[in-house]
Amino acid sequence: MDFQNYILNFIKHYGYEGVFIVGFTQSIIQPIPVLPFVLLSKTLGLNPWLVVLIGIISNTLGAMVSYWLGYFIGDNLIGKVISEKHFLKAKAMFNKYGMLAIFIGEPYKVICWVSGILRFPFLKFIIVTFLSRIIHTLFYLLLSYLTHTLFYTSL
Repeated sequence: MDFQNYILNFIKHYGYEGVFIVGFTQSIIQPIPVLPFVLLSKTLGLNPWLVVLIGIISNTLGAMVSYWLGYFIGDNLIGKVISEKHFLKAKAMFNKYGMLAIFIGEPYKVICWVSGILRFPFLKFIIVTFLSRIIHTLFYLLLSYLTHTLFYTSL
């Protein structure tokens, strides 16, 4: 079973708690974002609005952990958790775009780690991260609604 199917089965089995764990760990280390589960929430038998809320909260909490790990031990982790290439790319994004780099936030976990490593002001980081996660997640909810509506209206 590949990692994506494992995560999907994990969400099916653990429901909202699974969404929280995936969202939290996505901000720290694992590659699967919580956003696809917004699209799949009805299929998984979950309330899409609750998935959105849990996704935003869990992503923000995980981002805080990544930021502080980057802040305190980040220099030692470049090359182990974040490749030198990704670090330099994210650093260049920060130098060019500032807070917009956090707002765009992809690859998300790298941006969180690098924000801490570069000592970006925490309050600005968390506000921009929170707003970014709201907009990204609500976009997926809208996409879910539109694709669901289009699918059923075309039948």
